[in-house]
Amino acid sequence: MTRVTLFKTSQYKERIYLLFVKRSLFYLIILLIIQSLIAYGSILLFDILPESLTGMPKEHVIQRQLQTGAANLIRLQIAEHPERSAQETLNQLQPLFGYQLMLTPNTHNLSDTVEESLIHHGIGFDDEDSYIYATLDDNNLLKLGPMASSDILDANLMSFWIYLILWSIISSIIFFIIFYLAFSHYWRDTVNIRHTAEALTEGNLKARVKPAQTWLFKPLTIVLNRMAAQIEHLVTTNQTMSHAMAHELRTPLSRVRFELSMMEEAQTIDEVIPYIDGIKQDVDELEALINISLNFFKLQQNKIVPNLTTINLPIWVNKLCDSLMMLKPDNFSFLHRCDYIECQIDTRLTDIIIKNLIMNAFKYANSQAELTIYQKDKKLFIEVDDDGAGINPVERHKVFIPFSRLDTSRTRSTGGYGLGLAYVKLIAEAHNGSVFITTSELGGAKFVVILNHDLGE
Repeated sequence: MTRVTLFKTSQYKERIYLLFVKRSLFYLIILLIIQSLIAYGSILLFDILPESLTGMPKEHVIQRQLQTGAANLIRLQIAEHPERSAQETLNQLQPLFGYQLMLTPNTHNLSDTVEESLIHHGIGFDDEDSYIYATLDDNNLLKLGPMASSDILDANLMSFWIYLILWSIISSIIFFIIFYLAFSHYWRDTVNIRHTAEALTEGNLKARVKPAQTWLFKPLTIVLNRMAAQIEHLVTTNQTMSHAMAHELRTPLSRVRFELSMMEEAQTIDEVIPYIDGIKQDVDELEALINISLNFFKLQQNKIVPNLTTINLPIWVNKLCDSLMMLKPDNFSFLHRCDYIECQIDTRLTDIIIKNLIMNAFKYANSQAELTIYQKDKKLFIEVDDDGAGINPVERHKVFIPFSRLDTSRTRSTGGYGLGLAYVKLIAEAHNGSVFITTSELGGAKFVVILNHDLGE
């Protein structure tokens, strides 16, 4: 990886990290606000629910039960000292209490809850002002308070918001930890996919997605890697073909330029005629090269869909081989064997495969070649052996590259443009099959084509 690529990758990761931090902070603030509203609403809702549902007594019941003893003791002290006023007794007892002891007229406006509690229990608690009211024998009420309360709704505004903020922060942190543990792998897979997609967009066709850690993105990474491999293959093949075509076009163009130069120097029409014929041949060669290249491009770009037809394979192969006998070199032995089966094949595409393999054997074999076709595990095998010079195992893959030529045993003198075997490879792949080369028992090369589709019974 170059320094420029490493620098771009580092910049990309830094941008992703900053974007993640900014968005995390934004979402955290939003979450804190929402959590505070939820907490406040939950407290209010819980407070108004009846005791039968929550199992917790109301504040006025708790305060009434806690202060009943104190109110009764104050009443006893007032009753035991009739010689002094109730206020004097309260003044004497005041140092013993942490809240105020007061008297208030019975005409004091009290809430319905307090009034009802005074009637039934003789003591009541006012939630609004946090005072205890107790009845006395005279026309006054004993007023105690204000009472300390643990109810968060009764706290001051600052304390209440501190509680809400603490509750929101703790719950948000817990939420983000759970969220991170649950979705961090998804985030990493997303970043990897995005990084690979951007690399492919920038022209790095070798970029691939790391294996996904999550089930959701595993199919996507597989498809993206396949797509990248296919794009790389197509681009590489097209580049190879473009370079090869430029090389193939150079030779006839050079001959045409030479022939035109010789025509300018010719003195008589008889000297010009041979060069005119040569130019015509070169133009025909250029036209043939362009046509066969265009056909290969079309076959490569368009998805080949085999049109399967049920045939008697031996009869069809015999007819095909008979049509090629006239092209067989002199003193050349060609044998063909085929299983007696009926199968489903695309006769047009299979015809191209067999013809190209046989014509290839006619060109490069010394004196004999064999065609063998058989079925195994519902796959159709097409094998062509020859006794030629063979192909070096290191270079066998090159013969399927368009316009490729190997050593001097397969030179330009044999004719063609090196597209026949490239056609065979394309057609085999369209049948979900493959093509490869091994060493033949005849001493040369063995081409094996496997067509993988439903071949019938």
